Amino acid sequence: MKTYTSILLTILFSVPLLLAGCDDVVETFDNSSRSGTVANDDVEAPLSDKAKQYENALKLSNEFLALWQKKDFQTIYDTLIDPDPKVKSVLTVEKLREISDNVAQQYGELVEYKPMQWAFEPKRAKKEYFLFSIKSVKHEKGQLNYLFQFFLDGEYKKLAGFYVRKKPALRAPGQIHSNKQ
Repeated sequence: MKTYTSILLTILFSVPLLLAGCDDVVETFDNSSRSGTVANDDVEAPLSDKAKQYENALKLSNEFLALWQKKDFQTIYDTLIDPDPKVKSVLTVEKLREISDNVAQQYGELVEYKPMQWAFEPKRAKKEYFLFSIKSVKHEKGQLNYLFQFFLDGEYKKLAGFYVRKKPALRAPGQIHSNKQ
């Protein structure tokens, strides 16, 4: 019994130390939330008390999708992308157009998104803190998740990143987004 206990204690204390030194660790916080249920997350609902702090992120995500549907990549770049040169150099007008073309080629055109469907997931990655606003978006050939990345600054007025992924199977809150998809 002593050997089992000492092995268990060694594991419990070693794992956090190993993770603390790793830059690629992604930590999801407990205050993730979404509209809908575990059975159906593609549902519109008013923001919960817990999610009201992310209202600006939802507004910007919806504004992005309205411009995206019109293929107005220049306005997205000029008004919604964080002015940080590192962000602007990655999320260029050309890159946005390329992503849109690839998505349309594989999944067809954007058909619909629900403005009050929402999911929010704060994360820490590479020693930086972010909020992901996740929108379920219907295309002609399937459902996708659009992930809008913001610096976790409490304002959520500019995008720090943007990703499109095939919509995974439903997950419990706190498992909304995985970088390993």
